[in-house]
Amino acid sequence: MFDLRRFLRLGAVHWAEHGRGYLWFLGIGVAVHLCVWLLITDAGMKAWNYAVELQAIVYVMGYLLTGTLFAGRYFSGLSRRESALIWLMRPASTFEKFVLAFLVVAVLYPLAYTVAFQVCNLPGAWLGAIARDAEVARLAAEAEANGAGMVPYMRAMEYGPYVPLLDPKKHALELNLFLGGLSVQGLILAGMLLFRCLAWLKTLVALFVLWLGLALLAGVIGASPSNLFWGENAHVQSALLRTWLWLLWLGVPALFWLAALFLLREREVQ
Repeated sequence: MFDLRRFLRLGAVHWAEHGRGYLWFLGIGVAVHLCVWLLITDAGMKAWNYAVELQAIVYVMGYLLTGTLFAGRYFSGLSRRESALIWLMRPASTFEKFVLAFLVVAVLYPLAYTVAFQVCNLPGAWLGAIARDAEVARLAAEAEANGAGMVPYMRAMEYGPYVPLLDPKKHALELNLFLGGLSVQGLILAGMLLFRCLAWLKTLVALFVLWLGLALLAGVIGASPSNLFWGENAHVQSALLRTWLWLLWLGVPALFWLAALFLLREREVQ
């Protein structure tokens, strides 16, 4: 049974208990992003390195890493008996707790991560575009030995802030990213609910085994994770391959999240 008023109270209690920790988590992510920018650009001396393509790589890697850690944090309290008892005894149905977990982990966190990413990305992209123009002008004026080859290359690179879902050319990659992240988050939540001792370690081992098995299966049938049903090569894929990709990238996330719902119900019964 789902009661909206009770669900909103559950969300308010959850934010009161964990909201500050979530903000600290995002703040640390912004600080790490700044360190990554300084490393990539040689402490700002080569800011032109921060092109759109590199911004997208930083976004993807950061989301996969922090999204996994955030999912693990959500049910980490269940590993301690005292906090687990308080969490499981809250006046809300199992389905309401599950919907809140999905909303926080799979919906709100990607939005919050994208906003936090732009805190460092927007000024970094602006500095990168300015540095590119200055470097192109310098190379052209000095006519260095490598300048003739570098100027056309740097002019061809795309600069400006990377914002997810705004560039149609990157829609396939971004949708694949969010579906893959959804699968990993569901697996992490299920693992935190399933294992009582060393939940993080056992879940990471399960994730590695699953990834290895899928990689081997993909190699056997010729399905590359980069060629999904939104990819450029989708029209040349066989019907069997397209079916496999649909099952992999839609069925696996649904399976993991349903498993998390079942395991949450089992924990409450116990």
